[in-house]
Amino acid sequence: MLEVTATLDREVAIYLAGETVRVTVTVCNLSRGKQGISEQLAWGSLQLICERTIGASSSSSTSTASSRPRPTTSVTKSAATVYSSPPNILFCELQLAPGQSKQFTCDIPLSRNGIPPTFRGHLIKYSNRVTVAVSHVQEHIKSAHLPIRIIPSVGLETKLSIHTNPFLASALTRPSVVETVMSTVDDLTQARKSLAFALTHNSSTSRVALLTLPKKAYKLGDDVCGFLDFNGATTPCVQYSATIETEEHLIDADVEEGKKKMVKVHSQTAPICTFSPDSTFRLSIPLTATPTFSTDSVQLKWKIRFVFVVTEQAYDVHLNGDVASSAAPIDVPVESFSWSTDLLVLPCKPQNAALIDNTFPNRISMTV
Repeated sequence: MLEVTATLDREVAIYLAGETVRVTVTVCNLSRGKQGISEQLAWGSLQLICERTIGASSSSSTSTASSRPRPTTSVTKSAATVYSSPPNILFCELQLAPGQSKQFTCDIPLSRNGIPPTFRGHLIKYSNRVTVAVSHVQEHIKSAHLPIRIIPSVGLETKLSIHTNPFLASALTRPSVVETVMSTVDDLTQARKSLAFALTHNSSTSRVALLTLPKKAYKLGDDVCGFLDFNGATTPCVQYSATIETEEHLIDADVEEGKKKMVKVHSQTAPICTFSPDSTFRLSIPLTATPTFSTDSVQLKWKIRFVFVVTEQAYDVHLNGDVASSAAPIDVPVESFSWSTDLLVLPCKPQNAALIDNTFPNRISMTV
């Protein structure tokens, strides 16, 4: 009996698009001693595969999607394969004595734009996995799948210039993919100028609050902070809720309009703001989420949405001679309205995402 083990080059299988996945495959003959027998494998291969799964809510598009030609290989698991790397042949006619083991190393470069990111949506899912396949002599092919999380990258479209001074060539190194991406992310998420939004209800003269956001671009793991100023409001606000949400939109003409969109809430707060001159909020963008991206099948947008509960009369005023007193009314007629604006969510370092997301192990094994 043989044991085939595949191990990745990092503790948690999270990568940025454009990085290289290094896989070490170990084949070990488990039989020992004089009673052991030699084992032989005809061949072994390694491949990266991305599969797309469309949810039941859009089943009408499943037949259309499955009828489209897709790249397939001998180790493809599903007809909904949207990407597959060229198979890497690890060995042919491998023979191991009892207790003997051999290691093989393979590098799989991740395409910058050709691979959809790992995404677990309600309407559509993208699953990326490294597939190890081996064939025992005169037996069926056996395979094992190691899921990996791929985060979309930014800033890799332009090549970084490197000095060509021959005297400095030995001291200069090309920046890594992570360094290049994070340099772009830091530049895009830098707070340059605050954004102010005058929020009104029913008409432009019915002012509710003045919203201030420091920026509209964030990365995974950031906090979205904001300030609401109720001074000078003509329509009092009793309570408001603020949510960070993603809007998943299917790009398929064969799907009913009501089934093309799905909203998921990631973070929420709902403070009481009656009689308050202002209010602040902080909402977190989870490290386990997927940044803003789009493919030929789906578009993912991030939004911050507010729901304001307003009233025309927040309190009653009573006059006792020259003295005025106020008290909260028993019944308050209220109305609500919502307002939202788009956010740009960018990737974070894979090492930071791995601190929270441990659902992608770096090792898998099988016996043949």
